[in-house]
Amino acid sequence: MDLCSNPAANLTDDLIIEILSLLPAKSLCRFKCVSRHWRGLISDPAHRKRFPQTLSGFFFNRIGHSGVAPSFAGFSGNQQDQPFSDPALSFSRGYKHTVLKDHCNGLLLCNCSHEYPPEEFDRVVYNPATEKWRVVPGYMDRKVPVHLCFDPAVSSHFHLVALLQEDRVGCITGLEIYSSQTGEWSQRETGWDDETQKIASASGSVFLNGMLNLVTDDPAVVAVDMEGKTWRTIPIRSLKNVVAEIFAFGSDGFISQTQGRLCYVSYTRKRYPSNLSVWILEDYCRGEWVFKYSITPCSSQLSTKKDFIFQDYNVIAVHPECSLVFLFLKSENALVSYDKDRGEVSVIRNLEYDFCGPYLPYVPLFSESPADQN
Repeated sequence: MDLCSNPAANLTDDLIIEILSLLPAKSLCRFKCVSRHWRGLISDPAHRKRFPQTLSGFFFNRIGHSGVAPSFAGFSGNQQDQPFSDPALSFSRGYKHTVLKDHCNGLLLCNCSHEYPPEEFDRVVYNPATEKWRVVPGYMDRKVPVHLCFDPAVSSHFHLVALLQEDRVGCITGLEIYSSQTGEWSQRETGWDDETQKIASASGSVFLNGMLNLVTDDPAVVAVDMEGKTWRTIPIRSLKNVVAEIFAFGSDGFISQTQGRLCYVSYTRKRYPSNLSVWILEDYCRGEWVFKYSITPCSSQLSTKKDFIFQDYNVIAVHPECSLVFLFLKSENALVSYDKDRGEVSVIRNLEYDFCGPYLPYVPLFSESPADQN
C-alpha cells in the first residue's frame, strides 16, 4: 500500500499510543480490530497503564474439594486479553479458603481463612492487575457486612466500612470505618433515621462522590462519607410507578454506576411479563431521579427451557458505559447480558453448580497503589 494514501502508516508507535490514550475505553476496544499491530499495542501490558479501561468480566466464588477460591468469567475468549495472569488470585495460596466479598474500582475485598486455627481469618484488599495486596488489621466478625470504598482519581488510599447491626431486626446502629492511610478503625454512631436503617443485603453498593451508597428496604438510597460526618437519605418515593410496583408486586432494587452517575434498577418478579426499569440520579446533590429505559424481555430470550420461570433471576450489574444490564439466571445457572438497544441476550458463562456469588464486575486498575504492601 502506498504510504501517501495511508497517512496512519507514517505514525510511530509512540505517537499511536499517545493518540489512543486519549480515547474512551469503548472506542479503544474497537481499534483493536484495525490491525494485528494495533491490537498488539493496545493489549501490551507495558501500555495498559496509559489506556482507559472498561468492564472486562466478573469475579465470583468457586466451591471445590479444597475449599472456596475465586474464579473469573471474562468477555474475551483470548487469554492474552485478560488483564491479569492469575484468576485464582496469587496471594490466596497461603490461605485455606479465600472468599470474595466486595469490589470497588479495580480492587477486591476478600475474607481469607487460615489453616489453623480455622476460626481466624484476614481481610485482604487485592489488585488482580498488579498482584499487590494489603492485609487489613483488626479482627471482626465475618458475618458483619463490610464494603470496600476506593476512588483512584481522588486518592491512592482505600476505606472499609463495616455495618454494625442489631441482631434481631438487622437495623444499622453504627459503622466501623477503616482507613488505609491511618491504618486504624474508627467507630461512628448512625446518622440515618430509624425508618431507613435496614439495608437490603442483595442490592449492591456504589462508592461515588466520596460517599458509600446503599439501598434500604424502605426503599431509599442512603449514603455516608468516609469520615462518618455526612449522612444522606435519597428517597425513591418520587419514582411513583416504582413504588406502586413495590407494594403491588414486591419489587427488588439494585444500585450500580453508569457514566459516572448513580443508577437504580427496579425489577418485579411476582408478575408476568416481569418489568425492569432503570433510573439515573442526574443531580446527586438534589436527589433527582430521571427515568432512563425499561426492559421487558420474554422468557424465550433468556432460556430454552419450557418450564423456565422468568422471575428466577437477579440483577448483578449495569454496564458503566452503555445500556447493558447483567443478570444471573438461577434456573439456568448462567451469567447473561441484556442489550437494551439491540434487544439481544448474550451468555457470558454457563456456570457449574459449585459456583456462587457475589458476582463482582471488574474494571482493571493498573496502578500499584493502594494495595502496595505484601
